[in-house]
Amino acid sequence: MSLLIIERGCPNCGGAISDERLSKGLPCSKCLPKPEEEVCEALEKLNKLRELKPYCETDRRLGEFESFFERAVGARPWSLQRLWAKRVLRKESFAIVAPTGVGKTTFGFVTSLFLEPKALLIFPTKLLANQAGERLRELSQRLGLEKRILVYESKKKVKEQFLSGGFDILCGTNMFLHRNFENLMNFRFKFIFIDDIDSFLKRSKNVDNLFKLLGFTDYEIKLALKENKTEKDWDRLSQIRKRERDTVLIVSSATLKPKGNRVFLFRNLLGFDVQKAVTTVRNIVDVAEPAKDLEDALGRSAELIKKLGKGGLVYLSVFYGKDKVEEVVEFYRKGGIKAINYLDYKAEELYKTLEKGEFDVAMGISHITNPLVRGLDLPHVIRYAIFLDPPKHVFPTELTLQPSLLHSMLLALLNLFEEEDRLKAIEYINYLKRYLTMRDEDLDKYPRIKERVQEIKDFLEGFLTDREFLKKIEESEDISLVHRDGQLFVVVGDANSYIQASGRTSRFIAGGMTKGLSILFYSDPKAFRSLKRRLAAYFMQSDVEFKSLEEIDLEKLIKEIDEDRGRARLILEHKVAQKIKDLFKTTLVVVESPNKAKTIASFFGKPQMRLVKDTIAYEVPLGERLLVITASLGHVLDLVTDKGFFGVLEDRDRFIPVYDTIKRCKPQGIQHTDYEYLKERCRGKIEDKLTIIEGLREVDYEVDEVFIATDPDAEGEKIAYDLFLLLRPFNVNLKRAEFHEVTPRAFQEAVESPRDFNVNMVKAQIVRRVLDRWVGFTLSRVLWKVFNKNWFSAGRVQTPVLGWVIERYEKSREKKGEVIFEVNGQSFRAEIEDLTVARSVYEELELARVYTHSPEETEKKPLPPYSTDTILEDASEKLHFSAQKTMKLLQNLFEAGLITYHRTDSTRVSEAGRYLVAKPYISEKFGEEYFYPRSWGEGGAHECIRPTRPLEPSNLRFMITAGLIDLEEPEDALKLYKLIFKRFIASQMRPARVRVEKLHVELPYYDWEEEVVTEVIEHGFDLMFPTFRVFEKKEPFDIKPVEFREVPKVPLFTQGTLIQEMKRRGLGRPSTYAHIVQTLLDRGYVKEERGRLIPTKMGIEVYNYLRKHYPDYTSEELTRRLEEAMDRIERGELDYLEVLREAHKVKNILVKVGEVSAPREFYYE
Repeated sequence: MSLLIIERGCPNCGGAISDERLSKGLPCSKCLPKPEEEVCEALEKLNKLRELKPYCETDRRLGEFESFFERAVGARPWSLQRLWAKRVLRKESFAIVAPTGVGKTTFGFVTSLFLEPKALLIFPTKLLANQAGERLRELSQRLGLEKRILVYESKKKVKEQFLSGGFDILCGTNMFLHRNFENLMNFRFKFIFIDDIDSFLKRSKNVDNLFKLLGFTDYEIKLALKENKTEKDWDRLSQIRKRERDTVLIVSSATLKPKGNRVFLFRNLLGFDVQKAVTTVRNIVDVAEPAKDLEDALGRSAELIKKLGKGGLVYLSVFYGKDKVEEVVEFYRKGGIKAINYLDYKAEELYKTLEKGEFDVAMGISHITNPLVRGLDLPHVIRYAIFLDPPKHVFPTELTLQPSLLHSMLLALLNLFEEEDRLKAIEYINYLKRYLTMRDEDLDKYPRIKERVQEIKDFLEGFLTDREFLKKIEESEDISLVHRDGQLFVVVGDANSYIQASGRTSRFIAGGMTKGLSILFYSDPKAFRSLKRRLAAYFMQSDVEFKSLEEIDLEKLIKEIDEDRGRARLILEHKVAQKIKDLFKTTLVVVESPNKAKTIASFFGKPQMRLVKDTIAYEVPLGERLLVITASLGHVLDLVTDKGFFGVLEDRDRFIPVYDTIKRCKPQGIQHTDYEYLKERCRGKIEDKLTIIEGLREVDYEVDEVFIATDPDAEGEKIAYDLFLLLRPFNVNLKRAEFHEVTPRAFQEAVESPRDFNVNMVKAQIVRRVLDRWVGFTLSRVLWKVFNKNWFSAGRVQTPVLGWVIERYEKSREKKGEVIFEVNGQSFRAEIEDLTVARSVYEELELARVYTHSPEETEKKPLPPYSTDTILEDASEKLHFSAQKTMKLLQNLFEAGLITYHRTDSTRVSEAGRYLVAKPYISEKFGEEYFYPRSWGEGGAHECIRPTRPLEPSNLRFMITAGLIDLEEPEDALKLYKLIFKRFIASQMRPARVRVEKLHVELPYYDWEEEVVTEVIEHGFDLMFPTFRVFEKKEPFDIKPVEFREVPKVPLFTQGTLIQEMKRRGLGRPSTYAHIVQTLLDRGYVKEERGRLIPTKMGIEVYNYLRKHYPDYTSEELTRRLEEAMDRIERGELDYLEVLREAHKVKNILVKVGEVSAPREFYYE
């Protein structure tokens, strides 16, 4: 039975289609009246193959390619090679993203043999070009082909053959392309393969020539390189990218960071990046051991090297310098250890020497520029790393005008500055970011910049010459001051160098990450703490967890490491390739927001970006998968307005909603499903979500499996179901992945345990949307007619909530007295119903008798962590944020991977929250005895709003300032994060043991009493998020009146307290609380004055009219019953059609007022 219909949803003709057919991968009944398994064949027989034709043709050609490939290499192409083949057959150029040993070059060879007529293969050296020629001839012979394979050289005969076009496949070098470009332009190449993009990019003229060979004009190349492009330029480039080309280009992705502006040609004209897709996923056991000093570390490392054997890297920090490296190497050699000094070799020689594996350890410096720290990819050789001391950044306090030094020093000291100076430091850091590559001697050319840099230097020197500030550095937990050779240095941990250097021991190969071991010695606990904190700040991975040597089974670990090295060698020798390759999968993950897609992709390294029909996709290898991560940009479908009853067709006792893609007018920020409606009102470009769907379909078609990972609630489930329907005809393997926090751990767990789509949740969301539409549209039409204002609106939740605001406003007119006074300097307030008594109390307060009584010891417990309603209330009260702003900031924090999902009514804390976030932070900050784990609720999928890792607000500020995390409103986001962090950590701390007493104020006609805390016996959560004040019990008590005020007996609502009321009375959901409040403000029914909500005259008139004439549809009781019904539908306890049948009676209202047609304009919740 069909749940819904999608206009323009048929993948073949673009007509209307039911979800029933789409879920089976079928086109509409007009295209294919009778369901068939072989859709392509059936459509072709009926002569109805249209939009699916390119996919059907690719499938047919893919079958031919797979057979061809198997005949050539003796095995079927595996998953990743099938993905590449689909792209090639669809004439799409791309950069290959893949681990070592997965047959990239073999694929290039077989593809050049498969495609007609001509192919060009470019290599960095003649040797590689000759080897390619030999391999191609061998493959051609095996296939029984008579391909003319020419390896270009300067011999006369070869030149003649080349110039006459007497070849099918041409192999040459980068230099060959440069020298023979004009002649190459005489030929039409079907396929171009660049084996080493790093060397190719070194000559910008070669890149320009390559794009001319691909058919791009000088104008198009110039446009792609143009700076400060206009919107028209970007539109033109988008059109150029979408144009079909005869030549397909494949490049191996870069291993170095490409330099120069020519890399933009690949992105702007072909839609892909050529930068390396780097994985930072680690399979490393991290060990940390205290040592007395460097000599102790050195002696113990020598013992370990003898146990661990060959393939080790040993590092000293930059603090010791090159001379010490030579000393250490000599020490090892005297002890019988075969040690290599990196200083004895040029970079290329060093790599070749290490590749042979004839050494015990290679010695280097733990700094990012050292050749043993970066760029060393020898999975079959390197087994372990030893750090003789923690990697460090060392900054001299005698400053120069070098912008990069001043920038680093400001970042290091940022958290030690007081608030005003910290803000100035952040301003300076952001300024210096622009000039980090500038040398101090270059500043003379730019007097204005030099003047500002001098100002920054003076600012820093003011602190670095201040004894009090230097003392502050020495007392800090993670910054050291070191005196050496008469100089003073600021020293902090170098997290990046540790990750990169230790990462040499764990490399990505076909079949996963090799296992590695990293052992770090430290004699200064502060230096180790500094490294650990910066690891937590710089890297999202939570897997850098240091153990002691006693905690690991070294023999077992060495065995595992050696097994992986054996596997790596066999893969590199192509001996077990097929067995391992079959494990490798290609996986598309669709999330809602581009920010979230980028955040997830960056967890696992530096992803490669690709544009598919203007949809951005990030590609990054992870374990046994190539992940392709992209976004739907929220909802893709919505109810139409021009079909049936406000978008819902009636079929006897059934109702079928009709959906279409959302169209959006960017300049005005309005959206609709009707293109013509928008066209009349839009002053700019209209974007159709159909474009996004087309891009998603292309990627969906390429991969083995698709996980739709939209938000984990009913709304997210409906978006996921819509995407499932639209993508299903192109891929049979679609599943739902669900995660409640954007973290590597949660994401990987979701990908490893996907589920089916929850159709009951989808039904509940359909009902919710249809009811909002029916009730909202119907009552809105009535209001238009009665008040003659076609922008009025009403809704099933909005209207009763408006009633509460009006009711509260009326009650607030009654006043009571509030007396604010101080006892021993601490402020208290007494609320007195009788205004006369209240005024007398205020005037005679100093005559009152004040005393305490009934002392007792008790426990104060922390508040639970936040849910949506409580964070909206606190943000309103403490930070003065509107509900809409708070939700926007929460979304930003969630997508950046900093907090768990923020639309939740749960306060439950998962085990991960208790033991991976709260425990490490509390143990380090206060001591493990302060950790008091609480779940705050049982079971269920949803969780409280909490931080995703033990990242305190000061470290988050550092990350934002350093450009490691991008937040839209960083200062406000940070304030909100601080609230969430402190309240969550406090919720996992032990109770505070306190002494309480009753504070009594007595006048002849009035008594006032309040419990006060007079002493903290044992601290607990109060150290993090205090919920009480300590009253100074000092007798005789000093009481002073401060202020008398007349206040409402019932206070007006704030946005926060109104949302609390919605939660208490069961109206709305976490995802709609803020939206409902904002709608009342936007419609002008309510206004906000000094943070309080007041109904307007218009709001009162609209509410009174609706309550008088349509009480059944505007009552709180109806809305609550409908919410309960939708919850029952979600649980599968109620038929969704029953609810729709009942709600359909609202149509009678329109019949009575003579309005039965659907409105073209509409407003809804």
